[in-house]
Amino acid sequence: MNSRVAGRLVLALAVVSAMAASAGTGQDKRKSPRLVGAILLPGNPLAFDISWVDQPRARYYLGEAGNAGVDVFDAENDLFLGRITGFHGVGAPDDPCGRIQGMGPSGILVTPNNQLWATDAHGTVKVFDLTNAQPPFSNVSPIATISTGAQCRSDEIGFDPKDHVIMVGNPAEHPPFATLISSDSPYSVLARIPFPDARGFEQPVWDAELKGGRMLATVPGNPGMGEVAVINVKDPKAPIVEARYPTPDCGSGLALGPSQHLLVGCGGGRPLLMLNALNGHVIATVAGTHGADEVWYNAGDNRFYAPSGFGATPTLSVIDAETGALLDSVPAGPGVHSVAAFRGNNHVFVPVGVPNATALTERLAPRHIPRASNSLRSSSMPRRSIPIRPCPLLQLKPPDEAASMPPAATFVRRRTL
Repeated sequence: MNSRVAGRLVLALAVVSAMAASAGTGQDKRKSPRLVGAILLPGNPLAFDISWVDQPRARYYLGEAGNAGVDVFDAENDLFLGRITGFHGVGAPDDPCGRIQGMGPSGILVTPNNQLWATDAHGTVKVFDLTNAQPPFSNVSPIATISTGAQCRSDEIGFDPKDHVIMVGNPAEHPPFATLISSDSPYSVLARIPFPDARGFEQPVWDAELKGGRMLATVPGNPGMGEVAVINVKDPKAPIVEARYPTPDCGSGLALGPSQHLLVGCGGGRPLLMLNALNGHVIATVAGTHGADEVWYNAGDNRFYAPSGFGATPTLSVIDAETGALLDSVPAGPGVHSVAAFRGNNHVFVPVGVPNATALTERLAPRHIPRASNSLRSSSMPRRSIPIRPCPLLQLKPPDEAASMPPAATFVRRRTL
């Protein structure tokens, strides 16, 4: 998406438990998230991008170019399971696309038939059958590698289950375009949708209730411009952009919540927007938020989550999906821009950069830090959560500008009842 972070980062698995949001519990819906612990990751300096949770299988996935792979976690027990490799990795210094637009993987998702789709460098998309895949996934190979025809990376990705279509963004082309691919073998490229007035193409999201099913996608424009495109792919070989919802200065993350409430991520620290997906009308400008790249709706607690690394105080914004009100701004730590949640236990995963495994950061836990759960204990992690100091990792700078940092881990936030 818009911001990339590299260096040897700690993957901070910020796990927010939202049991207090259950209807009829009588509990305070505004209780603050709490840090639970951390999971250390092996390998090279990280350069992470999009997060995704496969809800039925309780798996969390992270596109991670620093190790040229997709990291896989047990989202129910907060455990790192392994890494699916075979991707391009971070772009070389002399790559004509640059280190960011030349990297992969970036966007990821898992379809109901347990196929992992992951975008890669040089306009490619890889498909993995995970039906029989077992940790640590060292023997998993793609069953298909698809070219979108782009020179630079394929980026964000979305799935239309009704029409069996994968939508992939190719943001660095001239002009940027979206590629439609059949989700059925042999995974043919069906069409391309150019956006001649755009300066990128961000997150596609499927909306099953809009006119019988439409793809929505954030499209950043020139400064002061942006839009959510409504795309009819009923005939995937002749897609139609049916409507364009103006989103001034906003055009990054996109998440669909209840009642057709659509949260739009914004750059430059600008407040997030909540739109009505049926007509594009602004429901709320979310006061107190400061931009976001990826955003996520968690059905388990009926909240949107939006990490922002803008400014001196990175935060995870917690937003009421019904009203658009900001419920909490959780200190999140360096480099935050990726997020996903598992509705089964309301754990919210937020990769965060920290300098090393024993100095995690007080920015993540200025409030009470409870003891780490048994599920997070490992030979590489102490039994107690560790105090953290702020680290100098660059918040929104691309990989070629980020400093090298020590090993990787994951933090967990849980709501204290």
